[in-house]
Amino acid sequence: MDQRTIAIVGGGASGTATFIHLVLKLIVAPEPEPIAFAVIEPRDEIGPGLAYDTGQKGHLLNTSAGLMGIFAEETNHFVDWMLEHRDIVEREYPDTAINANSYPPRELYGIYLNSVFEEYVDLARQHGMTVDLYNELAVDATITEEGATVTLESGQRIEADVLVLATGTPKPNNFNKLESSPNYLDSPWPAGHILKTITDKDASVCVLGASLTAIDAVITLVNNGHQGPIKLYSKDGLIPRVQSPEEKPFERQVLTMANVRRIMREQQRTLRASDLFRLFRAEVEREIGPQDWKSFKRVGKNQLDLLTEDIELAKRYASIFQNILYSTRHISFAIWQLLPPDERIRFTKWLKPYSDINRHAMPLKNGEKIRDLLASGQLSVTAYSDKVEWNDETKTYTLTTEKGYVDTADYVINATGPATKADKMRVPILEKLLEKEQLLPCEAGGFQADVNTMQLCVPEIEDAPVYGIGHVLVGELFDTNAVWFNVERVDPLTTAIIKRLQHERTERAAH
Repeated sequence: MDQRTIAIVGGGASGTATFIHLVLKLIVAPEPEPIAFAVIEPRDEIGPGLAYDTGQKGHLLNTSAGLMGIFAEETNHFVDWMLEHRDIVEREYPDTAINANSYPPRELYGIYLNSVFEEYVDLARQHGMTVDLYNELAVDATITEEGATVTLESGQRIEADVLVLATGTPKPNNFNKLESSPNYLDSPWPAGHILKTITDKDASVCVLGASLTAIDAVITLVNNGHQGPIKLYSKDGLIPRVQSPEEKPFERQVLTMANVRRIMREQQRTLRASDLFRLFRAEVEREIGPQDWKSFKRVGKNQLDLLTEDIELAKRYASIFQNILYSTRHISFAIWQLLPPDERIRFTKWLKPYSDINRHAMPLKNGEKIRDLLASGQLSVTAYSDKVEWNDETKTYTLTTEKGYVDTADYVINATGPATKADKMRVPILEKLLEKEQLLPCEAGGFQADVNTMQLCVPEIEDAPVYGIGHVLVGELFDTNAVWFNVERVDPLTTAIIKRLQHERTERAAH
């Protein structure tokens, strides 16, 4: 019987999840296909990817361990793995609590991913599958009805019957003009790049952005002895809020799928972003009474005062915004599917910044560290415009805010987050496929796909043998920065691939 080849481009968390789910489903299939895997990842190890191969034990997961399992619906698998490997955890990461509510080092999670990947490589080979690893960058691909040809940086070509694009999170793509300047880092990852570049511990460092990734950049610097001023410059001057030691269960009564559907039925129209905000507001007020919602605005307020308050709320499990938003974790995808493209864009511009700082909050330990840095004056947070320029005479960067405030820095780290528009994603294989019009941009970001199977839309090929997972589908799926969500979507993706292969075998047998 002919062997079929599945190529997976990307060996981070999403690529690893895709591989292990496929192996498992092929093993238990009643008539398994003879399969060859081609896993393509430029980094030396499969599993950690850029996000979890930090080399910094002080970088913590921003999601509790009990949600980080790499198997669908087994969210606690990472905790179980830590218990099995307690000797490693206690020896290398002695301050790490092994329970579902802990926030272990990202590096430890990377070790977990690599361990599971290696286990399933062995398992695949034991069951007659071929697994070939290519430590190269995929730079091009051509998709046909029969399969795909992937071109590697060396020029080698891989012929595949099915292609999965799990290319991970691309670097920011909004300050390209600074790339020719000597002291600019286009991403906080890998962390070692920051430490090799910023060797002067007294230098002033500007971090563009204030999200969790920006916080990680700050942690990298201070954990390695940086003494100079660190300046967070974000679009709105907001930093993430702080997570409670444990997630507090919250039973929603207003912001429910039933009420979302009722609005659509009674008003006979599509869902709007404003509907979601009204439901959220009503849920908050049901819990804590009528509010002056202008008082919740955080732009322009002292971030140290806000963070100090957030820490106390987190300790008391009293952050109502977070409690509600965390409880929507498993309905957010369904709600997103009900928003038409224009409302998805409206949500992204209007509500997402506030949603993000609450739903993507930092662990308490990091919150306390950032608070202390703000209190000491070493760290500052400023709202800015996108005017950042390199001055070749002074060898410094000049930053100008919308209000005309001018600041300088010796180094700039871009932590503004990944590009979401398809034409801004600097991933060679995606750029080539877009250039050849083999993939279609999604208006809300990333590429168009069937969200039931993660099959990408390819013009003139009705049933294209190409699938995506993670950031490539950011506009279609919404929550692609969460491992638990990507793992959920890997399940139907891999089921669709198995069904495809089985159907093709039936077709071949009939002819």
